[in-house]
Amino acid sequence: MPPVFHTKTIQEILEPVAEKISTMVILDEEANQGGTMPDLTPQVDVVAAAVMTLVKVGEQTADDSDDQILKKELPRSLKSVEKASSQLVEASQTLKENGKSMPGRRLLIVGARGILQGISDLLITNDESEVRTMVVACRDSQVVLRDAAGVRGMPNLVEFVKRLTPSLTETSKHVDRRQKELTNASHAAELVEHCDHLRKFVPMLISSIKLVSHLEHRGAASTKDAVENRDYVTRAMNEHIEEIIRILQLKTDRDELAQGDFKSLIAKILGKGESTSDFLSDDFKMAQDFLSRLDPRDADEGFRALDECLRQARQLASQMEDGEEKDEILRRADELEKLINRLKRLRDEGKLDTPEARALADEIARKIAELEQKMKEAIARQVAKDFLDPTGPAKQMCNAALADPSDPDREKKWDAKAKAFNDHARSAARTALNVARHGGAQDEDTVMDIMDTIKAVEALAPQLTGASRIVLNNPGDETAREHMDMMKDEYCKKMEKLKDLVDQVTDSVEFLKVSEQDIFRDLETAKVALREHDGDKANEHSILAAKRCRRVLDVAKGEAENSTDPEYVQAVTEASEELARAIKPMVNSCKASASDTTDTANRQKFDTQADRVNAAVSKIRKVVEDHHRPPPPPTPPPAPVVKPPTPPPEEPVEEIELPDNMSGPALPILLAARELQEEALKWGAADNALIQIARRMAARMAEIGSLFNAKGDVESRKRLINLAKELALDTKELIKLAKAVAAACTDRRLKSTLLQLVDRLPMISTQLKIIATVKATQTGQTNEQADDEASETLVLNAQNLMKEVKDVITAAQASSIKLKKGTTADELMWKKAE
Repeated sequence: MPPVFHTKTIQEILEPVAEKISTMVILDEEANQGGTMPDLTPQVDVVAAAVMTLVKVGEQTADDSDDQILKKELPRSLKSVEKASSQLVEASQTLKENGKSMPGRRLLIVGARGILQGISDLLITNDESEVRTMVVACRDSQVVLRDAAGVRGMPNLVEFVKRLTPSLTETSKHVDRRQKELTNASHAAELVEHCDHLRKFVPMLISSIKLVSHLEHRGAASTKDAVENRDYVTRAMNEHIEEIIRILQLKTDRDELAQGDFKSLIAKILGKGESTSDFLSDDFKMAQDFLSRLDPRDADEGFRALDECLRQARQLASQMEDGEEKDEILRRADELEKLINRLKRLRDEGKLDTPEARALADEIARKIAELEQKMKEAIARQVAKDFLDPTGPAKQMCNAALADPSDPDREKKWDAKAKAFNDHARSAARTALNVARHGGAQDEDTVMDIMDTIKAVEALAPQLTGASRIVLNNPGDETAREHMDMMKDEYCKKMEKLKDLVDQVTDSVEFLKVSEQDIFRDLETAKVALREHDGDKANEHSILAAKRCRRVLDVAKGEAENSTDPEYVQAVTEASEELARAIKPMVNSCKASASDTTDTANRQKFDTQADRVNAAVSKIRKVVEDHHRPPPPPTPPPAPVVKPPTPPPEEPVEEIELPDNMSGPALPILLAARELQEEALKWGAADNALIQIARRMAARMAEIGSLFNAKGDVESRKRLINLAKELALDTKELIKLAKAVAAACTDRRLKSTLLQLVDRLPMISTQLKIIATVKATQTGQTNEQADDEASETLVLNAQNLMKEVKDVITAAQASSIKLKKGTTADELMWKKAE
């Protein structure tokens, strides 16, 4: 088994071991070139002493453990480490006597490989035992949960809670310890989140069990709904425990892909094979990059991006209600498709470098930008509509269930409210999905958070409906009401969270523009209604405008909280306070006028208050728009013509080529390096150290790929190890610069995204050093399976590092738009490469 690095302990122990082993490998390769091996006995004696201590501790651990698998596997790993240590000692003694001894050198590499592999196996064996202990605690909780369906009466419920509480507490303790150990921050965060969900479900489970018992005892109506509530909570808790178990058992990214994971929810929700990477790929940007350069070498990827833009536009339109906006998006997509097909024909004819192709590409670029803008507007309009009052329909349905039992239309009214609630839940979930797909989320975690919350809202909606129906059918029942209130609170929390997530991703400027239009239209409708003596209609639209104003305030508050720019925060806050002061007087003046629509003075007062609201909304929109889309500076007066000094040309970059008929580890490594290089070549490197480092890292990784021969062996073990070390040093430089950009960024979300990416880099670069050493010890050996596993792990790590650096460059460029002036990061010049 190749080394894995899923815990900090494993990585911290393996890194110094790999460092010592890499030195031995390098010395061996230098000896191949005519050198003599130095005396290694002092270093080997230290290793042997450490191994002896390790073996004693391991043997004691196996004796003390109740884990039968550990008792069987640990001694086997200990023996392999002891054997490898003996081989190292023998090799060092042989080489001390004869520094050119070939048997001694071969034995040295065999022992070195055995030490590294053996210690890795020891650590993994021990870690797997710890995980099994954690899984047992999780399974114990599931065993208790299985008994939930049979609990009846308070004594049994008390006993059930006494069994469940310590079991879940033990699970929680294991999760807390494990998440601190994991090197994968996303996995650690998922563990914590699932454990938090478990704790929050406990009161709902107790309430639902209590309600079932209560209704059955009374022979009351809607017992079926109560049972469904209980079973839903039990299923949800079991699902979270299963997810905890899945994450606990993960060791590598391959494990995650093999198992499937929580991200597969996306495919389930969509009914098709989309993933978070599909959501996050910026196809519109890729399409524009291709159209600007029109490089035939990028044609396949460029046309793929253009086709994907069309697919996304049509997909969004398919989720929209029929109307002009939907028709316009489809019309624009159809027009673009015709133009793109014309450009494809020119590509097929080898005419991409002609004036005709250039003019066509410019037209497509303009129209694709217009299509993207229309999609942003459509999404903002959906958000403004479906998240205007996200929890209102739930509260209205629950209030309808509490209506006076003497009302003959009570059930009919509740049915209407229940339908409206479920329709709204479905619509809000669909809109949130569109935001995740097309809203421009900057990181995978946000997309996954949206998808997770959509799932929770969709699952809770029918349960809240059932809990509300129980109250409807059992008027005055406090147990039923308490349970309904608990379900309602949980639903409302999830819906508010979904609203906040959607607001984070939705284009703020477009949302404010749409809201400004809607508020103006509502207030104009109210004005006309008052003139036509329709007071009810006027009140309805003034209240609707007030709700929209509060959503404007929500978004403005989010803008202020997300920024560290004091001037912007102050401007947004002042504009928000102005709107907040204007809402209530506007609503009150409308009510006063509606009570006597013949009173001209009251009407004029409302007109004034409505105009005040409109002005305040416009002010907020302008402040936010000027911040995110600052107007171009005024054209300066013509300056005297002075020939600027010619800047020194950038050193030409040797583009990474993919030789024909390439296979084995070299191909995926070179592909990963080329993808990073292509991203770095989009920007000038003269005044941008980040781009310089990224280009250098791509070149080093390409060299690693070129070290592999057709058999998958490494031509130079020394160079492989040194390149991995050089990449680790490059990574440190990159981290320092990226953190400087993050520190200077005034946008908290952009800063957070950049720092999350940066935090993963040290782990990946350290792993590269370790696995490069492993591969170096395997090269040329007879164990093909071990060599193949080492190659596979090296490839995966190389791909991860190149992708992470590419993502850091993208995030740093996005953050650079919102930088404090006069900082080190401000000196990084982001200029498109010519």
